[in-house]
Amino acid sequence: METGADIIALWPRWMDSAGEMHRMQALVRSRCATCGTLLRVDVADLVARHGPGYSLIDKLERCRMVGCSGSTFYLASRTYGGAWTLLLRDPALIASFETLPPARTALG
Repeated sequence: METGADIIALWPRWMDSAGEMHRMQALVRSRCATCGTLLRVDVADLVARHGPGYSLIDKLERCRMVGCSGSTFYLASRTYGGAWTLLLRDPALIASFETLPPARTALG
């Protein structure tokens, strides 16, 4: 029987790397699994720090919210008003983020 770990996720080409996302002017956000903070990500900064081949899929970073020690994951959208895609494929990571707090923005 096939499990989730046996299925290879197919990502659109523009999600392959930070360089490709930058070239396509894709929108990227990070969301904290602990406090729910949703932040814009500067893709040009990611390319400058990690190089154009850097992949955001299954990458976690420390939350930037003061007082939070949670981990953030990435989401991407091709355009404003488009669907946001979680950049996670590891079943263990996906399962660990199943009970996320509500998203927190400056408006709420």
